[in-house]
Amino acid sequence: MFCYQCEQTAGGKACTKIGVCGKQPDVAALQDLLVYALKGLSQVAVEGRKVGVNESAVGPFISKALFATLTNVDFDAQRIAELVKKTVVLRDELKSKVSEF
Repeated sequence: MFCYQCEQTAGGKACTKIGVCGKQPDVAALQDLLVYALKGLSQVAVEGRKVGVNESAVGPFISKALFATLTNVDFDAQRIAELVKKTVVLRDELKSKVSEF
């Protein structure tokens, strides 16, 4: 585990075993994956706006999903995994619409 996602990190650097906050390695990895997937969705959203494709639900979803990685209140691995899956679905749907232009 390598977790640097919160202000509670050991020594202000990163937790390398189990988080000081109690977070398990699987949750830290899923949160990292979610951030990575959200970056991809954001890139497609930016390209979509350039060609006039603007899905109003994408921005609020990105904010909600990103918030799940910034706080230490949700260590539910299943919820984070579902957010990753939804991110990929939204990205693929948006990418399909953008590719029509």
